[in-house]
Parts: sequence; C-alpha cells; structure tokens
Amino acid sequence: MATRRVETGPTGDTVRTNIAIVRKELRLTLRDLADRMTEGGRPMAHNTLSEIERGARRVDVDDLVAISIALDVSPNTLLRPRGQDSKVAAEVTGARVPSTVEAVHYFLEGVRTLNGHNNLEFALRSLPDFMQIRRDKRRRDSWSEPGHTWIHRAIETDGRDVKWSVSESDESVLAREDEDD
Repeated sequence: MATRRVETGPTGDTVRTNIAIVRKELRLTLRDLADRMTEGGRPMAHNTLSEIERGARRVDVDDLVAISIALDVSPNTLLRPRGQDSKVAAEVTGARVPSTVEAVHYFLEGVRTLNGHNNLEFALRSLPDFMQIRRDKRRRDSWSEPGHTWIHRAIETDGRDVKWSVSESDESVLAREDEDD
C-alpha cells in the first residue's frame, strides 16, 4: 500500500512564504541560510530550503525552530500571516471559524483563543509555568467574581536585553494611557 503525500495546509503555506520573506529581508541567499542551519546543528542543504520555500517540502516543528533561530526571529514570526491591515482574512490550519491577521497574532501570543471559548483560561494556560500568576489557583478563581481584574503583560528593555513580566492589577493600563494623551 502506497503512502499518500501529506499536503501542506494554510499554516504551512504561511510559514514557507514567511521564511522566504525574512530571508530576503536579511539579504541572505539560500546557501547563506543553509550555512547558518549547519552552524546551528541542524544541517539543511540549500536545495532543501528552496523546496520548503516553494512548498515542495513540509517544515516539521524542529525545522521551524531551527530556521527561526537561523533567521533570528521568533517561530511566531514565521507562523503569523502577514498583513498591514489587521482585519484581513487569514487561514489557519485547524481553525473552525474564519480568522483575521489580528486574531492569529493574538492567538500566537497566547492572548486569545481561535475557537471562541474562554479567552482568560486560554491566556492563563498559554503562560509558561515559571510565571507565578499561572499557578495560583485561588487568584485565578477570584477573577471570575463580579468586577474587573486586569492582567498586564509587559516588556522591559535596556535597549539590548528584553524581559517579560506578567502582573495583576485592579486598574487598566490602557485607561491610564488614555488619560495621559
């Protein structure tokens, strides 16, 4: 019995397109990218990378991460549909409802679900274990009580290094920003 070739879905198409875009933005040839892949410990011939960009070869998860590292971008950059307009339709493998570029961005960032269920639970499950806010069940249970609780995700940088933090507040950062304007 012959095995059937597994076709690339919409997310695979997005990944292959984004690999080519980022590679060209960095002014890398396929050989340059192949060299970076070898340096990173996951050798991949330039013709294999060409097959990926053309859609003749699929990218597995290990390839995705290694290529992301070689291109010095997050895997989310390769997974995220491109578009200047956040409301442009975007196809995602496995999504049951139509999505937009913005919805896919928030999904990949772990902020909103694509299946219409509880966004708060999705966001909390999407946080890494080392972020204490995820593990405190009593705190999480209190968020379902009447009133508002804001969970803030913030980036702190010194211009070179970047750190993320997650905190809880009874005040909206967005409301404070509106007052400052």
